[in-house]
Amino acid sequence: RKGEYMNIPKAIEILEDIIHYVDPGDPRKEHDAVKLGIEALKRLKLDHINNPFHAHRLLPGETPPEDDPHDVPTP
Repeated sequence: RKGEYMNIPKAIEILEDIIHYVDPGDPRKEHDAVKLGIEALKRLKLDHINNPFHAHRLLPGETPPEDDPHDVPTP
């Protein structure tokens, strides 16, 4: 595989970048939605770290690192 992989840390980074483009005058729900997404992914990342059973379960669209043969995308 070539290029970047999509994983939880990368998704958090993308959402943190998006929040910079939400203007202060935009509806509050837009700010809240992005912040909730960031927090949800951070909690999921902690769950993967703290629970070995969940460590190899990927989110839809998440790609495993090339060197980890155990990670398979969830249907």
